[in-house]
Amino acid sequence: MIKDKLTRVYGKRSDQFFPYVLSFPLLLLSGVFCLYPVYKGLILSLFEDQHFVGIQNYITLFNDYKFWDSLKMTIFYVLEYTAGIFFVGFITALLISYTEKKRAKGTNVISAIITLPYAIPDVIASLIWVWMLDYQVGIINYVLKALGLVDKSVFWLLNPSLALHSVIMVTIWRLFPLHTLIILGGFRTIPIDVYEAAEIDGAGPVRKFFSITLPILWNILSLLLLLTIIWSFKRFTILWLLTSGGPGRATETLVIRIYRSAFLFLQRNYASTMGSVGFAIVSVITIFYLFYTSRT
Repeated sequence: MIKDKLTRVYGKRSDQFFPYVLSFPLLLLSGVFCLYPVYKGLILSLFEDQHFVGIQNYITLFNDYKFWDSLKMTIFYVLEYTAGIFFVGFITALLISYTEKKRAKGTNVISAIITLPYAIPDVIASLIWVWMLDYQVGIINYVLKALGLVDKSVFWLLNPSLALHSVIMVTIWRLFPLHTLIILGGFRTIPIDVYEAAEIDGAGPVRKFFSITLPILWNILSLLLLLTIIWSFKRFTILWLLTSGGPGRATETLVIRIYRSAFLFLQRNYASTMGSVGFAIVSVITIFYLFYTSRT
């Protein structure tokens, strides 16, 4: 009906407007729930105690060593988490794809078990892992000591040198099924006869991977990489419930720092300033991705 009305008004050019008409409600919701909070946060960053201070908050922020420490921690978290979840997700998807091609029994059961961590809410998963990593009664330390791998309990969440790695490990366990399913969907789009033709030409597994699999999956992997970076920049729940940024400030990412400033120290304007900087960093990464993909 909508398309018919556009056709009567604009004629054949209605095909050009119809996609925009369909996407308008989504754009409107995005503007209300995404752009307005960004605008509001930017405005708040220019004030202090209801007084306009211009860029003074940004000057203070760029001279705040705690902000730079949190930003460095965030970058380290993003890099290690992204590398880890891509490795686990890709290997898992590759194994499932291999079992599917071999028509192995129990493939569906294995796929269902792998997706279970993603079905568990962040709060429940975090509380489970807090108990499992406990240095006194945690099952992780119990198993390691039973196998003779460690002599005494490991302070997984209380040791500054291990806390961030432990948080990243839990986050990867919680979210790798999503990456597995996305990459597995990409594997399923690759025709089998392409691999068969490559085998006839004498291509081995490594050659087939770099000449067939990786080029076909590249668009999916690059988009998933961008989304992973954006998601990891704003990751909060698991980090807060496991360590709350501690011990000390060993796991205080930028999001944890913003939360503490806004809700614990009641520095709403200063927290908005950090949020605006974080949004700018993510925007630059997104623009770089769009520029790169438009040239390839």
